[in-house]
Amino acid sequence: MNKFTTAIAALAAASAVGAGAASAKTINMKIGMVTINDSNHFKSNWLKKEIEAKSNGRIKVGVFPAAQLGKIPRQIEAIQLGTQETFMIPPGFFIGIDKRFMVTDAPGMFTDENHATRAINQPEFFNTFSQMGAKKGFVVMSMWGCGGTSVATIKPFKKLDDLKGRKIRVLATPLERAVIGSLGATGVPIPYSEVLPSMQRKTIDGVRSSIGVMHPSKFWTVAKHITLTGMAQITCGSFTSTAFLNKLPKDLKKVVTDAAKASTVHAGKWGHDLTRAAEKKWAGEKGAFVYKLSAPEQKELISRVRPIGDRILGEDPKTKDIYAMLKKAAAATR
Repeated sequence: MNKFTTAIAALAAASAVGAGAASAKTINMKIGMVTINDSNHFKSNWLKKEIEAKSNGRIKVGVFPAAQLGKIPRQIEAIQLGTQETFMIPPGFFIGIDKRFMVTDAPGMFTDENHATRAINQPEFFNTFSQMGAKKGFVVMSMWGCGGTSVATIKPFKKLDDLKGRKIRVLATPLERAVIGSLGATGVPIPYSEVLPSMQRKTIDGVRSSIGVMHPSKFWTVAKHITLTGMAQITCGSFTSTAFLNKLPKDLKKVVTDAAKASTVHAGKWGHDLTRAAEKKWAGEKGAFVYKLSAPEQKELISRVRPIGDRILGEDPKTKDIYAMLKKAAAATR
């Protein structure tokens, strides 16, 4: 072998080593959420184990609960830009991008968190809903029911009239404002990470959310009273950057996609189990109380809130089609 062929062989070997190193480069995947120790967090930890194992370590997953990656607007922007790979959050927070994302918050749509998980994963609805943000830089990889809406308050809420005149934290959607407004209260949209200090300062009187989220966040330390209203079900989604998905090799993209699909059944179960556990834990905290409305009051509550979805979502040209699709899915899975 002459010097020229030897040099060519050496160059080819070096190129092969370089190509192998490039293909073996670790890809980082950051999963953020503003909550902690809830179904968002449990699901993220499950995804970390599954994706790292199935990718043989080629994808390294970091899980960042409790707004470590920033408040909600910051994380939404990050997945659009591709600087954050996934954000676990209820879809209603994306209303500023597309108002159709608030349809899963419709009151009276689902009977419980299990029904919510079944309905929103009906193929016709999910396949449409999951792609609504594709042109804005993200897709919804999976969705599940996180738990029924409850109202945690500084002072007791035992009957509907008790909420009159109070300021209750809600999501920043016309739907949530209308729901809490139907009870004579004022809906105040503030960042989740600011809810507890806002109640401590008494700038708000309570918060409407899932007990499975509120108990781990220790809202019971200030809002001692919680009323399990079940007027709506909170759903959550795994919002993932399309820039991240598009840069993945085909095999790794399949790993991420398959893991997201497989996680749905686990997340739905955690949403249910954590809700039931939180109800018991809240009642066991010192000085904390759990209430349910009387049967007549509960019936009156549902009669007030159920028409709100039809009015706000069903009559809006921009939301009526996806809303009708969800109602059909809910009916088919009830």
